[in-house]
Amino acid sequence: MAANTGIIFGVIASNGSGVPGVQVSLNFIFGDPSQGYMSAGASCDAGGNVGGFPKTQTGDDGRFVLPFLWPGTDIAKVVDGKATASFLAIQFYSDGTYRCFNKRVRLFLGLDMRKLIQVGYTDPTGSPSDFANAAKDFYASYRDMLPAHGVFPTILPFSTEVWGLIGEVYGSFT
Repeated sequence: MAANTGIIFGVIASNGSGVPGVQVSLNFIFGDPSQGYMSAGASCDAGGNVGGFPKTQTGDDGRFVLPFLWPGTDIAKVVDGKATASFLAIQFYSDGTYRCFNKRVRLFLGLDMRKLIQVGYTDPTGSPSDFANAAKDFYASYRDMLPAHGVFPTILPFSTEVWGLIGEVYGSFT
């Protein structure tokens, strides 16, 4: 069983300007409170077990992208669309001191389009028209599952491995 993907986009700022070199790590994800916390990791083994701690660093403009993996068996915890991630941002100084903050961000459940395309097609290496034909075939096959409005599909696919979580956050040191 493969893991599902997730990604958080964000900016870490101070006094309205992006802060470079801030370490950002994912603490945890929770969905339905009655079902507990979700597993999340930076890697996945052949059995679909996730491990490691997802982390990244902000660029020169304070922006970051934090990818993570989560097991398809946790789909029941987020299928109602309520998922929240907690992350930690730490800025270390050369004298050994640091400043940090925790922030929570709402995650949205949607289809992992990259994975759905991989299931049906190999990498199109032919002409642009071959790629366009593959895209048309994909759309015709999955159009009932594609979202009418927003990112949530109108018909739930049977597989628990075609889902993705996405979030966007703006965090600031005070």
